[in-house]
Amino acid sequence: MQPLRFISLACLLCAPGCFEPPEADLVGPTVVAASLAGLRSVEVSVAPELIVEFSEAVDPASVHSGSVALVAWEPGDSCSLTPLCAKGSCERGTCQSWPLTTTQRRALDRGAFEGGEALVLELDEGSTRLTIRPRRPLAGHRRHSLIVGAAVRDRSGAPLVDEHGRIMAWQRDFVTAGRGSGGPEPRLVAPMPGQAHGPTNVAVIDVEFWPPIPTPDADAILLLEPQTPGELLELIDPIPCPGWAPGTCLRWRPAGPLRERTRWRPAGGSVIDRHGRAARLPAIDHETWFESGSGPDLDAPLASATAQMRGRCLAVRVDAGEPVDVLLRVGDLEQRAVVGHAGWIGLWLVDDLDPEQRVAWSIELRDLADNHATLDGELAAGSSFSQQLPRARLTEILANPSGPEPDAEFIELLAGPDGASLDGVYLADASLVEIRAAWSTGKALGDPLPAIELLPDEVAIVVGSDYGLEPGDDPQPPGGTRLIVVDKSLATSGLKNAGEPVTLWAQTEHGPAVISSYGNWIDTRAKAHEGRSVVAGSDGCDLPDRWRSHPFGRSTPGTLP
Repeated sequence: MQPLRFISLACLLCAPGCFEPPEADLVGPTVVAASLAGLRSVEVSVAPELIVEFSEAVDPASVHSGSVALVAWEPGDSCSLTPLCAKGSCERGTCQSWPLTTTQRRALDRGAFEGGEALVLELDEGSTRLTIRPRRPLAGHRRHSLIVGAAVRDRSGAPLVDEHGRIMAWQRDFVTAGRGSGGPEPRLVAPMPGQAHGPTNVAVIDVEFWPPIPTPDADAILLLEPQTPGELLELIDPIPCPGWAPGTCLRWRPAGPLRERTRWRPAGGSVIDRHGRAARLPAIDHETWFESGSGPDLDAPLASATAQMRGRCLAVRVDAGEPVDVLLRVGDLEQRAVVGHAGWIGLWLVDDLDPEQRVAWSIELRDLADNHATLDGELAAGSSFSQQLPRARLTEILANPSGPEPDAEFIELLAGPDGASLDGVYLADASLVEIRAAWSTGKALGDPLPAIELLPDEVAIVVGSDYGLEPGDDPQPPGGTRLIVVDKSLATSGLKNAGEPVTLWAQTEHGPAVISSYGNWIDTRAKAHEGRSVVAGSDGCDLPDRWRSHPFGRSTPGTLP
C-alpha cells in the first residue's frame, strides 16, 4: 500500500488543472473618479469635501498625512491688471506659485511628507472611496493642490499608478472662492485682535461674521476656544452690535469668567447663515486672538480727550490706556467706535453754523469689563463753516497709478447737494498747518482750481494737463465725467507713490479754511498697491477709520465705489 500513496501524490503534482496556483497582484490602484473632475477647478468652497475613488481597495495604513496632502500656493505680486506673472500663475488678481520643493514632493511618494493643511481622511468600508476634508476653512482666492502620493498602496503593497501603469502620484488643482464660502467665519471686534492682558471679567465680546447671519435665537451659542488645552467657553445671549449693518456683528456675553493668562479665539457655534451653514473656526488668514490677563478689572477708565475741528468734522482723540467702546454725541448726532489704547472718533456736522458758534460734545466710555466713564467739552465751529466756502469733499485719490506718472494720477471730488463753485479754491499736497504757515508769508500752497460750477452731487476728477492722452493700464472715467484740469501735474511734481496729505481749501475772512482733506492714512507705495486708489467713507470726516484701500483692488475715477 505504501507505493500507491507515492503514486497518488505524484499524480496530484503532475495533473494540470487540479488546482489554481496563487497569483501575485503586481498592478497598483489607480484613481478612477474624483469630485474635482478637471485638472483645475475654480470657485471651490473654502471648506470643501473632496472625494477620490480608487480602482481597488487600498491599504488603510497607507492613507495618512504623509501620503495625502493639500497645499496652498504661495501668493506673490499683483496681476489684477494683467494675467502675466514672472513666476506661477495669475489667480484672482494675485500671482501664485507652486509651494513644494522637489524634496517635499518626493516625500509624498515615500509617505513621509510633513506640512500642508490639516486634513480629515476617511475611507469607506470597502477602502475604495476616500473622503478628504480640511479641518478648518482654507484661505480664500488661493490656488491649492490636492496630491495623493504613490505611497498609497493596495492591500498587496503595490503603489498608486496612472492610467498607463506608471508609478505616479495623482494631483488636482483648484482655486477657492472667497472667505465664508464654506460657512460663517467669526472674527473678533472687541476685544481687539491681538489684545493682551484683557480682564478675566470681560462683560461682552463683539464678533464680526462673514457672510452675514440672520438674528439668531436667544439660546444660540458661539464657542471661545483656548490656545492651551482646556474647556471651551460658551458665549451666550447674542444681540446685534450697535452701529453695525444687520447680520454682520453680534455682541455676546461670556457664560463665565475667562481663565487667566490664556489666549482665546472665536471658533464654531450654533449660529447659522442664510444657507443653513453653521459658524466654524475661521481660516488661518482670518484667525483672531486675544489674551486674558491676571484677574478682573473693577476700575472705571481713566481717560483723557482732546477735541478739534477738521473741516466740518468734530474729531475727538481719546486716550484711555485700554480698549474702550466710545459713544460721541453732538446734539442729536451720535457716532460709536471701538478705540484701542488711544485713537480718534469723529462726527460730521451737517448743519450750517456760525464760525464763532460754540459746539458742545460729550463722550461715554465703556471698557471691556463694563466699567463706565464720561467726558465732555466744547469748541468753536471754526472757519470751515464760513458761508463763503463751497460744499464739496474728497472721495478718491490715486497716487500710485499703474500707468505713467504723474499723468495717470487723479483726485476725485463730490459736490454737495446744492452744487459747488470752485472759484478761489486750491488743491494742495500739504496739511492745513503748512498752508497757514505759507499764507502768513504771502504764499498760497497748491494748484488753483478753475472757476467752474459743479452740479448738485456731481462727481468730478482733478487731473494734470496730460491726463488720458494715451491709453494706459488704469481705468478711465465714464464718458461725460467732468475733468478739472490743473497744471502739468497734481500738486508739487505729482503725488508721491506712498501718498501724502491732500487738502482742498479756500481763503475766508478767518484765514485759510479746509473744505475737505485726506491725512495720508494709507501707505500706497507697495507694488501690490500699484494702480489701487484710496477711497473715503460716507461722510467728510478725515480720520483713519474713514479711509480705506479701494475694495475692488483698483481705481474707479468718476464713479463712487
